[in-house]
Amino acid sequence: MRTDQVTSADVIKPAPTRGGRTTTDRAAHARPAVLMKTDEVTSADVIKVNPVHGHGHSHGITAEMEAAGPTPINIPVSTITDIKDQGSGSQIITFGDEPGAGKLRTARGVSVSPDHMIWVADRSKARLQVYSMEGAYLGQFPPGAQGLGYPSKTTSDVSIDRDGHLWVLMIGYPGSPYSVVQVGRDGNVKANFNLPDTVPRGALRGMAAGLHNNHVFVTWSDGNRGGVQAFEPHGKLLWDVGRQQRMKSPMNVAVDGKGNIFVSDFRTHFVYEYDETGKYVSKLGGPGRSGGRLDHPEGICVDTSGHILVVDPRNQRVVMYNNWGRYVRHIAVRAKNPTGVAVGPGGHLVVINTNTITVFPQY
Repeated sequence: MRTDQVTSADVIKPAPTRGGRTTTDRAAHARPAVLMKTDEVTSADVIKVNPVHGHGHSHGITAEMEAAGPTPINIPVSTITDIKDQGSGSQIITFGDEPGAGKLRTARGVSVSPDHMIWVADRSKARLQVYSMEGAYLGQFPPGAQGLGYPSKTTSDVSIDRDGHLWVLMIGYPGSPYSVVQVGRDGNVKANFNLPDTVPRGALRGMAAGLHNNHVFVTWSDGNRGGVQAFEPHGKLLWDVGRQQRMKSPMNVAVDGKGNIFVSDFRTHFVYEYDETGKYVSKLGGPGRSGGRLDHPEGICVDTSGHILVVDPRNQRVVMYNNWGRYVRHIAVRAKNPTGVAVGPGGHLVVINTNTITVFPQY
């Protein structure tokens, strides 16, 4: 069921999980759930506050980042929305569009580190933008002139590996190929390589670092076909899949703790799953505007419970599936055309569009 009125929360009874897992298409097994509408968000619920005061503990910059140099440049005024039916402590925060150095313009990728810091790849900037979970802008990373080793390229996606290192996808189109950079929290580049020039430049691509191994996964597309490639940390291509499943415009990729890879395809409206060796497992979603169906999916992530969360931008929501690929519920997003999603260690849901970050305290 789709409605043009954004609600404060959609509380949905999860569909029961299956007793076992198959390697068939998951979309055929999705079942609609019972939707119970809650209180609507009104203008009276939205207030302007300084996120440093009266909104919980503000996580400071870690010792590693302080050593590397970034400091908060400004403290933005964020939009806070109280969700009455979730308790007085539940607030949705939106920020990132305030004037100043922390302003986002073309954000594409987002990740959250174990110390509750939000890392955003903005295609207009050569370094990552860093924010606290409370909405404070902490600065660019890495700081200083060293950057990410490619001063003429800008960031397009970001992921955090099992060792806490940041992986950044960088674009230099049309002058040079895409590059992947691994950087430590001290700001030092640990590995980097250029992506093969065997696929077209220019199309939007997504990247994710493995949590089960040290592999890096990057999508590609020429507009009519596409796939996902797996690389070793120093750039050796391991495999390239997706054309066999008739992918068209794979947009983003995520990896769970078991090594399973999930790829969202913008034009087929499906999410494709592969195992760590690149073997096709199943697909979920499919064209549609309600339930477990998707309309041009983009950002994707997997939480610690194995839930798959997919940005459904045309329907202004994030769709959740369980680890068997069954539709569970969706989270309505106030931002227009959301592009990326990540989950924080405290259970916060972080959703971005081109110029804002929205933090949900629970989902």
